[in-house]
Parts: sequence; C-alpha cells; structure tokens
Amino acid sequence: MILAVVGTHPATGYEITKEFDEVAGFYWRATHQQVYRELAALAEAGLVRFKEVAQQGKPDKKVYTITAKGRRAFADWFREPPEVARHADPLMIKFFAAELVGIEDLRAQLALARERHAALLATYEAIVAKHYAEPVLEMPQWKKLIYLTLRLGITRERAWLSWADESERVLGA
Repeated sequence: MILAVVGTHPATGYEITKEFDEVAGFYWRATHQQVYRELAALAEAGLVRFKEVAQQGKPDKKVYTITAKGRRAFADWFREPPEVARHADPLMIKFFAAELVGIEDLRAQLALARERHAALLATYEAIVAKHYAEPVLEMPQWKKLIYLTLRLGITRERAWLSWADESERVLGA
C-alpha cells in the first residue's frame, strides 16, 4: 500500500498514515509505527527514497518518492493474482463455541457487533453522500476506483447485517 501511495505522489510518513486512515482504512489498516518501519525497509531495499525538508520550529521531515526499482516491484506485485482474503472474526469463534458459555451471552455479543456494523455502514454511506454524489460514470478514473472499494465495504456491511438478522431469528427460535 505504501508503494501505491508514493507511486501517485510524494508523501511524508505522516501523510501516508493519514491516507491509510482516511482512504484505505476501510480495507487496510496500518499503525504509525508500521508505516514508518515499512518506509525504512523500503528505503533500505531501494524501493523508495526520501528528501529531508527543513521545517521552522520542527524537526526536518522526510518526503518519500518511489524509485524505478520500486515501480517495477509494485508492478510485479500488482500483476500477481491475490489470494482469497481470510477474515479473522472472533465472533465466529463465539458462535462455534457458544454452548460452552450460553446462547444469551452470544445474543448480547451479536447485538454489540450489530451496532458496530450498522455504525460502519452509516459512515460509509455518509462518505458516499459527501464525496461521491455525482453519477459514477461521470467520475474521473481515480475516483471510480476508490468509490468501488467503498461500495464493496457497503455491500459487505449490508450482507453482515442481513446475516445478523437471520442469526437473531434462528437464535430466538
């Protein structure tokens, strides 16, 4: 992901982390420490380089750009078919083993998870309303691509909530 960001524009570690949080955070998470560790490793491997920029009253900042070697490495990675992503969901383990503790506890856990998924869906839908109101076919290509990742998030949350409805009906029977 870092190569994707610096491949489109020079960025500081802070800016990369902010982009993770604001744009990619719906499908990819990274802490500040992970971003800075990865930037150091990418620089060591010659995939990115940085220029130190002096700042008034603050430490110098490093602005990273992708190198030709980094572009080739990213292109190689991009062309590899991805594996089907597996999602670790502790709630599914609780479903699997609920009889050990109790169905009522499971129903309470499901209700809490429902609130979080509903809130996430509302967040995604608010982002669409604020930033993607124009018809998708009129969007520039870069915006369509981001929009489509957001649509997947919306579809997943709606599917999860539908599954939760079904689960509540079955558990209540």
